[in-house]
Amino acid sequence: MGINKEIVILTAMFTKKTFYPLLLVLLLGTLAYGQQVDYMTAYKEGRAHLDAGRYELALNSFARLMKTDPAHPVTAYTAFFYGVAAYNLGQVEKARDMFLQITRNHAAWAKMDEAYLWLSKVSFELASPNQGLYYAGKITDPSLQLLAEEIKKGYLRQLDVVTLEALLPDGDDARLIAAILAGKLYEAPLRERNTAYLDSLIVAYGLDSTLFVPEVPPTVHKEQYKVAVMLPLFVDRLWESGVYLNKTLAVDIYEGIKLALAEFDSSKITLDVYDTRKDSLTTRNILVSGKLADADAIIGPLYPQPLMVVNNYSYQHKLNYVNPVSTNSELIRYNPFAFLLRTGAESMGRIIAEHTHDKFTNKAYAIYYGTRTTDSLTAISYARRMALDSFYVAIIQQTQKDKAREIFDSLTSAIEVVDSAALQRMWNAGERVRFLPKKDSLLLRVDSLGHIFIASDNKAIASEVMAAVTSRGDTTRIVGVGNWFALPNAGLGLMEDLGVWLAMPAFEDMLLPDNRMISAMYRRKYHKKPGKYVFYGYYAMKFLGESLLNYGVYFQHGYKDKGNLDDKFDFAHSQDNLNLHLFTIEEGRVRKVDDHELD
Repeated sequence: MGINKEIVILTAMFTKKTFYPLLLVLLLGTLAYGQQVDYMTAYKEGRAHLDAGRYELALNSFARLMKTDPAHPVTAYTAFFYGVAAYNLGQVEKARDMFLQITRNHAAWAKMDEAYLWLSKVSFELASPNQGLYYAGKITDPSLQLLAEEIKKGYLRQLDVVTLEALLPDGDDARLIAAILAGKLYEAPLRERNTAYLDSLIVAYGLDSTLFVPEVPPTVHKEQYKVAVMLPLFVDRLWESGVYLNKTLAVDIYEGIKLALAEFDSSKITLDVYDTRKDSLTTRNILVSGKLADADAIIGPLYPQPLMVVNNYSYQHKLNYVNPVSTNSELIRYNPFAFLLRTGAESMGRIIAEHTHDKFTNKAYAIYYGTRTTDSLTAISYARRMALDSFYVAIIQQTQKDKAREIFDSLTSAIEVVDSAALQRMWNAGERVRFLPKKDSLLLRVDSLGHIFIASDNKAIASEVMAAVTSRGDTTRIVGVGNWFALPNAGLGLMEDLGVWLAMPAFEDMLLPDNRMISAMYRRKYHKKPGKYVFYGYYAMKFLGESLLNYGVYFQHGYKDKGNLDDKFDFAHSQDNLNLHLFTIEEGRVRKVDDHELD
């Protein structure tokens, strides 16, 4: 006579002391009756103890049964429940050993997935995450796979960054681990976050980048907006002497801000000015004082340490700020409240490549860049875009300012070779050749490069590259960044002869009617010619004022939904100004190079 017995198992405890129902699995067994009735009676008693939470009694019952009849048809079940009882008694290693025995001694057991699930769970608890992942990967039952996934996530989230990094190499769980690791990196304060590593994880494992940027609140429209200006003005010097002892770029920016502010209704926009003194501690003290509690936006600061303090404050307090001079893309990567008046370094490289990638038939080119982080970001971004069109970098070189001469030397390096043309002439003339005529031959063949990209506004690098191209007699095109035209001793004639293309934001075109107007206003007010930072200050205030008045406190929504307000700026799809153009010299005058004229 046989019977069908349904055995309900309640498994899954997330701690050693607390029993939480996680898994309700039906274990079916068709058991023989007769001589096995005593075994089954004892087995049912053990199960009753387990279900009632009498784990010690259950453990003893299952241990006796396994010794009594190791070959009984429900031995695998007995061993399984022995492991469950041991786990609930806090004997996690004993539980693991029993589940391992099931995998060795009962390989054909129909409910092996349950054993694998427990092995995964206890392996994580015993600080063996590799084993936990391994056994979770052996589960084939879809419902148990979902439970295993939750167990994996729960324990992986408890691991530190270093341990997660060690688990990361490619595998079935690599994307899950990468997502959890990226989350750990994102949880770090903005000023301490390893954004480069976070970026690499997002790209390598196809993670959703929007998960790592906080949501921008709905915009708010006000009758009056308050703008905080944070610049290293050293105003104590002004108070003591009545004049600026040193005309700094910060003063130029501030004077430009005041020029722009005069164009707005004074009842609509007000300024509060704070002196950061190039010092992060001073900047932090201003922020923690609560003085900016009612500010709607910030302009500045300028220098790296104060800038990082403000960037972090902006992120935490959801306060928009505009930096008038920086091209550091890192500032805007994970802070949706940061804006760069100029084109960011990475955007710059990509946009320049978009302008030029179909203008050169020779796919070989060189890149020279300076030691600033922004230079390297521009260089990498440019190379990445050009590679999409099969361009290859024949030379890439980072150059320190005081070693720029090395560029000239490397491009003009030559060796002596036999001058075959001169030798032929000697033979034709019947001359006796006692010594072979020699000439210098460039190691880098003339016109072997289609173009040279200088990812820096360092004038020393620019000068050495132009001198080398002139010396070589190349027709190689030079493409650079920044307004070299405005540099002292710029050599406009040489740049015109070489046909240099320079990339600058549209608002830096000094021939613009707006810029001529700004220059005239400045001359009337200060009786001197404005420096370039006056224009940065003017346009930072102009951009911010127009953005607040038209689109409200969180004006980024307006740019995204309604578009740009000023044709000199493009913030519709980015937090840096994407309105970048190429300029050149023609007939002694700077002019914009249109795309159709780049041929």
